[in-house]
Amino acid sequence: MNNHKKLRIAFVTNNYTPYSGGVVSSINAFATQLMARGNTVLIITLDFLGDKHEDPPYVVRVPSLFRCMYNKNHIAVPWLPDRAVLRILREFKPDVVHAQHPFLLCESAYSAARTLSVPIVFTYHSMYERYSHYIPFYQPLVKKIITKKVIQFCNKVDHIIAPSRMIHNYVRAQKVATSMNVLPSPLRNQFFKNQVDSSCPYDKKMKLLLVSRLVKEKNVELVLDVFSKLNNQKYSLTIVGYGPQEEVIRDYAYKKLKLDSGQVTFVIKPLRQELLEQYRCADLFLFPSTSDTQGLVLAESMAAGTPVVAIDGPGQRDIVKNGKNGFIVDSDAQMVKKIQEIYLNKDLLKQLQDGAYKTAAQYAPDVVTDKLEQLYYKLISSFAQR
Repeated sequence: MNNHKKLRIAFVTNNYTPYSGGVVSSINAFATQLMARGNTVLIITLDFLGDKHEDPPYVVRVPSLFRCMYNKNHIAVPWLPDRAVLRILREFKPDVVHAQHPFLLCESAYSAARTLSVPIVFTYHSMYERYSHYIPFYQPLVKKIITKKVIQFCNKVDHIIAPSRMIHNYVRAQKVATSMNVLPSPLRNQFFKNQVDSSCPYDKKMKLLLVSRLVKEKNVELVLDVFSKLNNQKYSLTIVGYGPQEEVIRDYAYKKLKLDSGQVTFVIKPLRQELLEQYRCADLFLFPSTSDTQGLVLAESMAAGTPVVAIDGPGQRDIVKNGKNGFIVDSDAQMVKKIQEIYLNKDLLKQLQDGAYKTAAQYAPDVVTDKLEQLYYKLISSFAQR
């Protein structure tokens, strides 16, 4: 806690419930901690479900021009977003606006922040051009347009938060001069109550786990390829998540690779307690994505004492430390070998579990939120002196 005045903080995001995932988890974890410290938080987002949302009072939905489904995802097009966001923020009177994306509502938030003379900070959550395949158009052009718009937004805002060093370096390489720091997203408190359960040890079978959205860019099939090369009498695999590629991935597992449904299990949209149990009872977490900028699921897994074997990528380099809390590998063949090595060495597994706990402590919500709150105060002070 500190002696500063309490803040009024507006989060603006295009991605919120009914979606889940890293951005939503980050917003909720920060909002909970900030409000627990006496600050006032407002979350402004899109209206995906009309009157079917079950939002807390601090969530406001911008009215939709229309809503639809695309690839099993909710899509909402806001009605007059500039006017709506300015009206909401003018009524809320924020000390700082925190944008979670460089598009749509967050562009409106930037304009509103300038009108109201308050600072705006932007968290660079994703490598946006790597998601260009969601736009059914000529991909080289789409990627070029996305990259240009993101850089323009970065150059306009007052501060950028990079969730990993890789993103920090990437943004700087784009000649963005805006002040920036590295700050990972926090875990929610329930993950730190998620201790290893002695009723879940492996004897003959090591439990492998992947928690992921089931979408193309998450590279889930690689984990299935890895499992197909392991002795399934010694291992089991659980894939937890949901997404438009669910049936494609199931077919890949059961029809193409001929994997046994008794050895490879899918858990779709689990309740929070079931997700915590999956983390707690797993022996190793496998991470195949090369597009994640942070991979918050890695910290979630480590909070349960479950170490990680990950394909190399931007989201894992800050958190996975070889031989301490897991391993980073370069291929599915290397992942197979590393899993087998850990299976045969229970002392190594115990060492990695202990290291995972210690790493997860860095993502404790009070620790990370304290850094964010201090950043807000510094930004507000410097903005007032312009």
